[in-house]
Amino acid sequence: MKKLSVLFIDDDMFMLKALQRTARRAQPNWDFYICEDALSWQDALPHGVLPDAIFCDYLMPEKNGDELLEEIAAIIPSSVRVLLTGDTAEDVVSKVSEVSHFVLKKPFAAADLEDVFFCLERLDSLNFSLEMRNKLGRIGYFFPLPEIAAQLRTLFAIDEVDIGQTADLIKQEAFIAAKIIQIANSAFIGYHSKTVSLEEAIKRLGLKMTETIVISMLVNNCIAPKLPIEIHKKVNEWAFNYSKLSRQLSQSLGFKAVQLDNVFIASLLSGIGRLVFIAEANEFINIDADDNKMILDEATSLTVYILTLWGYPLELCQIILMQDKPDFAAKGLTDQKLGLIMYVVKVFLSGQLDEFAKSNLKTLIEDVDIIDWIDNC
Repeated sequence: MKKLSVLFIDDDMFMLKALQRTARRAQPNWDFYICEDALSWQDALPHGVLPDAIFCDYLMPEKNGDELLEEIAAIIPSSVRVLLTGDTAEDVVSKVSEVSHFVLKKPFAAADLEDVFFCLERLDSLNFSLEMRNKLGRIGYFFPLPEIAAQLRTLFAIDEVDIGQTADLIKQEAFIAAKIIQIANSAFIGYHSKTVSLEEAIKRLGLKMTETIVISMLVNNCIAPKLPIEIHKKVNEWAFNYSKLSRQLSQSLGFKAVQLDNVFIASLLSGIGRLVFIAEANEFINIDADDNKMILDEATSLTVYILTLWGYPLELCQIILMQDKPDFAAKGLTDQKLGLIMYVVKVFLSGQLDEFAKSNLKTLIEDVDIIDWIDNC
């Protein structure tokens, strides 16, 4: 793994020194640079250094942090942008989220820096090219992990999770609560009796699947105003069908509960990258004219980029990446085979799996059970 570098920008030298000390304790082998003058931040960097992350104060005399990060996004789009602010009012956070990947409260806590550093390490381990990092960094619509989702993840980190407390939290979003009950009553979950209890629905789905559905729907709510209704609906339907079919095929091939959850989560969250990517497109895709163009290859990388910055496990992100570059020789109950399953289901949903395409695809795949599924499509 390469040596990472970080730049801190703040007009308060005492704050800069505190940030640098804390950062060095957390990552003694990294390079940390400080800058007190927002107008000369590039001079604080040695020639040729492209920092992996730039932390910037929100209120500064020469230029506010959101304006500075917008400038930085144009010059070094590959850098992860972090805003430090003592003003956490909703309108401020909403305003700065379009240019920053993280918004941290001041005074900062060491754990806040460590969380960002952990995400930087995992992002680096994905080995995106600089060209891809630049492309992903230029996407102008980022947002921190939604607050309710962050609270759920904190709650689920406890050894003994209180399902009642979980239900109370989700009930704050009535539509999401209703959707969770609807999915819990779906045939593919495997229960024959219906339930109207949110707590029972959470138990049926499990904590990981519940969390994924909540996050997916919260992201939908964030992006919905930027998309035509018909495109938003189309992508949502695609993501749900993708997750449902991937899970069903995996279950029929003998995968156990944990891996079934993983493939469901990986497939459903793949919709995030597509929503953001299409929302940022200069021209909306005519999905009625050509459904295939809706499934954008680079959207998978964008999904993984966002999820990595949200702290999702590297293993899950790697499964998501496999859907576009599968191991056709994959066999057994492995993550590689889950990636192949996602690839095959994705091709099926694209409408491209005619008899000629089936024949070609079957020559690539070695697993006879997946070949049988293709034959029966």
